[in-house]
Amino acid sequence: MPTAYLRKGCPFSFKFLLFVSEAGLRDLFDIVIVDPESARMKEVKAKLERGTGKKMTFPTVEIEPNVYKSDSDALIEHFSRQHGIDAQKLPTLSFYKDSILPQLEKLHS
Repeated sequence: MPTAYLRKGCPFSFKFLLFVSEAGLRDLFDIVIVDPESARMKEVKAKLERGTGKKMTFPTVEIEPNVYKSDSDALIEHFSRQHGIDAQKLPTLSFYKDSILPQLEKLHS
């Protein structure tokens, strides 16, 4: 079972969680939500940086033992292909990507 590491409050983590939920894939993942203010964040950061060989980003999924993939769009594409899902036809995900996410990105730039 893939393990998805999501950061609490992260709009990209939310996008991935929205995808797996709306696509009916939620039960195929072990979801780990990490609070950036928690003591566990340091442990998760170290694990993901070791696993990916680069600076930690969220979401990151351990798609199989010791194989990590990051970037919400790349993850959505990967799991859409794997499960025969057209992510463009998921209305809630499309709404989020087209209306809410751009506003959040603008606020944080």
